[in-house]
Amino acid sequence: MSNTDRPDDQPVPAPAPNAVSTSDEVTIRRAPKFGVFIVGGAVLGFIATLIVVSLTMNLGGQQEESSFGSLVGYFSLWGVTIGAFVGAVVAVVFDRVFARRAARLTAERVEVELPPETVEGEIDEHGDQRP
Repeated sequence: MSNTDRPDDQPVPAPAPNAVSTSDEVTIRRAPKFGVFIVGGAVLGFIATLIVVSLTMNLGGQQEESSFGSLVGYFSLWGVTIGAFVGAVVAVVFDRVFARRAARLTAERVEVELPPETVEGEIDEHGDQRP
C-alpha cells in the first residue's frame, strides 16, 4: 500500500485571513407580527358575529323574512371590521410594551477577507490538450 493514497497526518496550516473588527450598539427586542393580530381579530370578529346572530335569530318570536346566511353576511361586515381593528390595537399595545423591555447590547462585526485559494504543486496546464 502506497503512502500517497492517505492524507498526511499533519494538516497543512492555512494562511491567516485578514480580519477587521468593529463594534456596533444594537437593540434586541421582540416585535409582534401585525398581520397575524389583524387576521386573528377578524376571524374572532366573524365567530362572534355567528354566535350573536344565531342566539338572536328568533328572539322576538316572529317569523323573520331574512335568512340566517343573509343576516350573518350583513353583520359580519361589522364584526370582521371591528375585530380587525381590535387586533391591530392589541398588536400596537404589545409593540409598545416590548419596546420598553428592549435591551441594548454591543455587537462585534468581523469582516474577513480570505486569500485566494491556491494548491501547492498545482499544474496549470494538463497534458491532455488537443491540437
